[in-house]
Amino acid sequence: MKNFSKILFVLVLLASNAHADDLQEGLKALERGDYKTAFEKWQRLAREGNSIAQFNLGLMYDKGDGVRQSFPKAVKWYRKAAKQENAGAQFNLGLMYYKGEGVAVDYKKAFKWFLYAARQGNVGAQFNLGWMFDKGKGVTPNYKRAIKWYRLAAKKGNVAAQYNLGLIYDKGESVSRDFQKALKLYLKAGEGGHADAQFKLAQIYDQGIDHKRSITKCIKWYKLSAKQGKVESQLKLARFYEKGVGIEKNSQYAVRWYEQAARKGSLEAQLHLGMIFTDGSRVKKDYARAAHWLQKAARRGNAKAQFNLGLLYENGDGTPRNLKKAAKWYLMAAEQDHFKAQESLGWMYVNGLGVEEDLDEAEKWYKRSESLGKYSKKSKLN
Repeated sequence: MKNFSKILFVLVLLASNAHADDLQEGLKALERGDYKTAFEKWQRLAREGNSIAQFNLGLMYDKGDGVRQSFPKAVKWYRKAAKQENAGAQFNLGLMYYKGEGVAVDYKKAFKWFLYAARQGNVGAQFNLGWMFDKGKGVTPNYKRAIKWYRLAAKKGNVAAQYNLGLIYDKGESVSRDFQKALKLYLKAGEGGHADAQFKLAQIYDQGIDHKRSITKCIKWYKLSAKQGKVESQLKLARFYEKGVGIEKNSQYAVRWYEQAARKGSLEAQLHLGMIFTDGSRVKKDYARAAHWLQKAARRGNAKAQFNLGLLYENGDGTPRNLKKAAKWYLMAAEQDHFKAQESLGWMYVNGLGVEEDLDEAEKWYKRSESLGKYSKKSKLN
């Protein structure tokens, strides 16, 4: 479930004077890292029935702060506090049921506790109910109710609710489509720091379908979401800097954004970086960095990366020359019908490079390459 996070330690000002001092002392102990004192203070109060202490004790077991993490014990204390109408405990207990932490996954029970918390004004619970009605988790999908709960959370500044509500109005699948209302909600969420909303705004200004195109605005929103780790935005910015789209061409900046996307697992970025550093037309050739990124993409099954990694091993560029590894990567790419890899593998078999000389095997790979209509001089047997 997106954007679900537990409520942290609380101290309610309405606590009785008898308990307020101990609650405050426990919180101060927690803030200075003295979990033992915090636990002792809250445990006594929790056993006496103080719902705030019960909630905080539940959270200590939930997070493993000062005690061995125990989801069942967290559930126990959350439940005690929740039954006393502690909204934070009701919300967190709902999450335990939703995620199956300390209890079996039970969306209906999660819904029940979120509803209790939402009726007390808990914003996170209101968003979660909107999500459950939106996606049909534990309840029958009901867009009217989803909108109702999203609106309540959105009015209180919940950016995830603003974004999801925007999607509903944008798609117009359950309500009449209202792009202007969707845009307004996307802007609120984007300005509040919601990465998906920022990316959505960038797409709107980039594509110019429902709104006048604005390269300046689309770059602004791509940058904001990219800085939050949105891979799609990182790739977009990399391409913009690489090609000079609406921004001054800058290969170094392009490489920076490709690398950020690559570190987050973008296969496209990993392959592209390998080719950029191999080619050397945009940045200085760096075979070691090329080998690093090509290897990551090759291990994920990308034929182009496998072929180019084979070339690096064959030529000893950026890595010690290793004909066996070159043949290995050529074979992996060749089996995916990469015609250049098939040609290179054939050549390896002709000359016994990294493999035992085998003209029959060589002919097999040359024929497979030729069958793709990619015949070259290199593929001729002498």
